[in-house]
Amino acid sequence: MKFLVNSLAAGAGTVIGTQVSLRVGQQRTPHPMPHQFASLLDHGLRLRYRDPLETLGLFGIAPGMTVLDLGCGTGLFTTAMARMVGPTGTVHAVDVQQPMLDATAARLAEADLAQNVRLHHAGAYALPLPDASCDLAVVVATLGEIPDRYAAMLELRRVLKPGARLAVSEELPDPGYLSGRAVRTSAEEAGFRLKGKTGSFFCYHMVFVNSFATDDVVTGAVGF
Repeated sequence: MKFLVNSLAAGAGTVIGTQVSLRVGQQRTPHPMPHQFASLLDHGLRLRYRDPLETLGLFGIAPGMTVLDLGCGTGLFTTAMARMVGPTGTVHAVDVQQPMLDATAARLAEADLAQNVRLHHAGAYALPLPDASCDLAVVVATLGEIPDRYAAMLELRRVLKPGARLAVSEELPDPGYLSGRAVRTSAEEAGFRLKGKTGSFFCYHMVFVNSFATDDVVTGAVGF
């Protein structure tokens, strides 16, 4: 029994130590999650608190919308977005790692949803989209991986329509986790205005709008 307890304690210590090391490294030099660990994005433990439809349901996605998924990873949220915007809508899935885009493409093909999704191999500083072309930008557990958040926020503003929304969602298990205060500071410095926040310290969601928008334009985000 003592051996089992000691083994469990040692295992827990290793996990905690690894998590701390990853967080420190991510804070010093922000970088994308290596694609070799992509399976963690779809892990059952994560899905217990990170249901794509539940998360996206807070952001007011509707049929016919054009939605940007920045840092799409394996396409977990991209697939849900594609269903929500329907055949008349478009989802732009962007990732800086081609293997992540390949995983997203395979997921979309399996779900028969590839027809209204455009995949882009690009970074956050130069999105391959026209000015004022998106109704909503969704950034899930990605912002902390971007070294220059201010530049990324300015680029997001460029591709969003006047009055469009930016939804940022963070989760504590992610080594690149950012506090709500840090996210708000980055967004407001770039000209976004906070519309609302929900969730907990462990997993929260924030919605921002174009600062040029009037209140009558910024409507439709459920819970916000």
